[in-house]
Amino acid sequence: MTSTPQHLAMSSGAGLAGWTIINFWSESEVFFDVFGEEIINVVVKANRTSAIHYLLNCFQDSYEEIDNVRGAESKEEFFAYLKRLLTDVNLLPDLQEPDFHNCEDEDNHYECECARRIDKWEEYAKSMASEIDKIVIHSAFQFVFQDRKFLHDFNLKLAEFIEKNIDEIKEKYPDNVTARGRIRRLAFPVWLKKAVFHRDKGKCVICRRDLTGVVTLDSTINIDHIVPLSLFGTNDASNMQLLCSDCNAIKSDRNTDTSTTHVPFWNIDDEFLKWGNE
Repeated sequence: MTSTPQHLAMSSGAGLAGWTIINFWSESEVFFDVFGEEIINVVVKANRTSAIHYLLNCFQDSYEEIDNVRGAESKEEFFAYLKRLLTDVNLLPDLQEPDFHNCEDEDNHYECECARRIDKWEEYAKSMASEIDKIVIHSAFQFVFQDRKFLHDFNLKLAEFIEKNIDEIKEKYPDNVTARGRIRRLAFPVWLKKAVFHRDKGKCVICRRDLTGVVTLDSTINIDHIVPLSLFGTNDASNMQLLCSDCNAIKSDRNTDTSTTHVPFWNIDDEFLKWGNE
C-alpha cells in the first residue's frame, strides 16, 4: 500500500515541530504521564500513529490558540490569523469575509457587520479544531521524522519509560514481550520500510553506502532500531533508520549509533557564511 498524496499544513507544521523539539526536554515527564497508555499501545508494534504524533499532540491545541490570538490581537489581525490558519490546513469556509475598508466602525469593529462575520469565522474554526489539530500534527511529523538526532534522543527517553513500565506492558501485551523483559522484535511493515528508505535517501546513515541497487549490487537493506530492543527500545516508527549490512553488524544490539549527516537540497556558499559573521 503506497502513501496517498494529501494536503499538508507545512507552515503550521513547521512551527509546531520546532516548538515541540525545543520544549520536549522540559515537558517530557508531563508527556509520558499524560499519554503513557497511548504510547504503550503504539510502540509494541509499528503504527502509523507513532509516539511522535502523541508528543506533537501534547503541544498542539488550535482551540486554545484561537482564544489566545483573539484576546491579544485587533479584530483585523485576528481575522487575518483565522484566514491564514484555515488556508494552511485547506479548510476555508464558504463564509463572507469582513469588509474592513467600507466599515463605519473603523476603530474597534465590536458592533458592526465585520464583527458578526468574524464571529462566524471564529465559530467555524473552533468547530473544526480537532480536524485542524490532526492535519497540523501530521504535517509537523514530516519535519520531526527527518531529524534523526532528535529521534535518537527521544527514543532514549522513551526507553527509560519502557523500562519502568515493562511489567505493565507484559501484562497487557504478553505476546509482545520477551522472557528477558524486552519488547519483541516484529517484522517491519512495507509502508515503514519505504518511509525509512525514502527519508534516508537510500543510503546507510552511518557510512553513506548506496543501497538503492543503482550504483552497486551490494545493496542489502537493513532497517535498524536506533535504540536497540535489548536497551528497551521499541518498534515505534520513530525508532528506525537505514543501515548497510556491515554497519548493522557492527552496531548490533549494543549501542544507539546514528548520524546527523543529511543530504541538503544544495550546499550553501562559503561567502554567505563569511557574510553572516561580519
